[in-house]
Amino acid sequence: MMRRWWLVLLVVFAPLVQAASVHAFLDRNHVSLGDTVTLNITSDGSLGNPDLSALQHDFEVLGTSRSSKLSIDNGTTTRSAQIGIALKPLRAGTLTIPALSFGGSTTQPLTLQVSAAPSGGQGNVGDRAFMEASVLSSSPYVGQETIYTVRLFYQPGVHGSLSDPQADGAQLLPLDRDHRYMVQRNGYAYQVIERSWALIPDRSGTISVQGPAFRGQSLGAGNLNLLLPDPNALLNNPNALLNAPMQGFGAPVNAVAPSVTIDARAAPAGAGKPWLPARDVELKLTGLPANGEVQAGVPLTVTLQISADGVPAGAVPEPELPAIAGARVYPNQTQDSTDSSGQWLHVTRTRSFAIVPERNGTLTIPAITLNWWDVVHDRAGQASVPAHTLQVSGAAAGGSSAQAQTPSAAASAGAAVAPASAAESGASGRAGADAESGWRDLAIVALVLWLLAMGTAAAWWLARRRARRPAAVPLQRGDTIPPAGSPDNAARDDAAPAPLRPRDLQRDTLAAAAAGDAPACEHAMLAWARALQPGITSLGSLRDALGNPEQRSALDALQRARWADGDAQAACKAVAEAFANGFKWREAPEPGAAQREQPGLPPLYPPR
Repeated sequence: MMRRWWLVLLVVFAPLVQAASVHAFLDRNHVSLGDTVTLNITSDGSLGNPDLSALQHDFEVLGTSRSSKLSIDNGTTTRSAQIGIALKPLRAGTLTIPALSFGGSTTQPLTLQVSAAPSGGQGNVGDRAFMEASVLSSSPYVGQETIYTVRLFYQPGVHGSLSDPQADGAQLLPLDRDHRYMVQRNGYAYQVIERSWALIPDRSGTISVQGPAFRGQSLGAGNLNLLLPDPNALLNNPNALLNAPMQGFGAPVNAVAPSVTIDARAAPAGAGKPWLPARDVELKLTGLPANGEVQAGVPLTVTLQISADGVPAGAVPEPELPAIAGARVYPNQTQDSTDSSGQWLHVTRTRSFAIVPERNGTLTIPAITLNWWDVVHDRAGQASVPAHTLQVSGAAAGGSSAQAQTPSAAASAGAAVAPASAAESGASGRAGADAESGWRDLAIVALVLWLLAMGTAAAWWLARRRARRPAAVPLQRGDTIPPAGSPDNAARDDAAPAPLRPRDLQRDTLAAAAAGDAPACEHAMLAWARALQPGITSLGSLRDALGNPEQRSALDALQRARWADGDAQAACKAVAEAFANGFKWREAPEPGAAQREQPGLPPLYPPR
């Protein structure tokens, strides 16, 4: 019994004895000497009193603050705690914040960049506003990114606008990493806006960066009434109070950031081409089949991506595939993207390629390399993608994939040989000779051969139809087909060959419908119907004898195509679909129904 209670207690209190996870982060990763930075420690449990003695080697600990948070989500209670530690760097350079222990858990080490104390511009500590400027590296290579930072210090009640810096011989690209915080300078409390640009030299030598200017005004408590606009203006424009200081009210506040000079270095001797000074470069090739097998003549789409840190997009070369023996390569357009939210520009250039294998066997995509200069370690670097080998199958024996034909294409080509003219035969021969031009030419040739085969089939069908049907007594518009043996049909009966079977007549009807020949389709259908029910003499009588609505609708469309403005192609298509499986007669036709036209109206063209 006692053991069971111990098990229950372990299950209940086990989550409580687990060490709470802690996480450390800085509010800024780069400061100037004399500034303060806040080290934040968060935990999903409680935080005890940390041992901060390890920080005193490089920092002055100014104080700590605590906060806690309790949240309930779907019945689940979550607690978190946070400690903020204000630190003031004691020296410039790259400082490391060591790991700190909290109740059995340890934070991760952090790195802080501390630059020399910046020089002041127009304004000093104690003024309503003043500015500082600094650069992370004063001697970057040509094309290498360094960070240019401006800090605007202003007292509460001051607002205005900040211009952009200017540099002759360098690019300045804004970074999406503005910071806002509070500092104490000589007993004065200032709000700070910290704004950064990517500074990239275009040439070697000395380059001066002209700092931005701040133009603003101050809202003093003593003259606030003088700054208020007209009350009616406030009703019509709620933003009038915000716009009032910019319209000449209040005391002007101006500040200019000091100029900063850098000495850009030329590329080292033997650095190679292209010159790509970056912090990191990576090549990636995707889209290759997992089994390493491809089909001849079938495009394989792969994507080559170049990623680089610390350079602009224009410095990264366009992705290119090397020449691939036994395949044709069709490149697509390059897609570029730049992420400026971090400390360094992150550029990605992506390009897709269609690789069309031409023959069976082994296809090798050679290794891809890109030389660059590692500015972190100041040495040459190389990004690479290893070679890949693929197995190609599917091409016809003794030829490339462009020369191989599918069975249907080969049959179409054979059917088109006999009626083809000399020019058509020459075109076919040229297509075979130019099969190396790729899969696009193969598709065009296949389409031409298919059209020739369709024309040959239509010509064969018409020739067979003429051979079977006499033309001595042709039907005219308005004629109907009289019953066999009638006096009006005596001439046809004498000249006509032996009657065809209903199956042959059905085939003729569907063939005429497939060719889009509405007159031939009507005549063949009436002959087919009369072979099954001799009393049928016209499309009207045939319609009355049918019991299927789709077939009757198809006959109506055929009549409109013959004698009105109907669409012959659509009507023939409807006939082919409706009568593909034969006639569907009425189950119990009335006596004489097959011989009558539409009730209540005389026939449009009475039988002769």
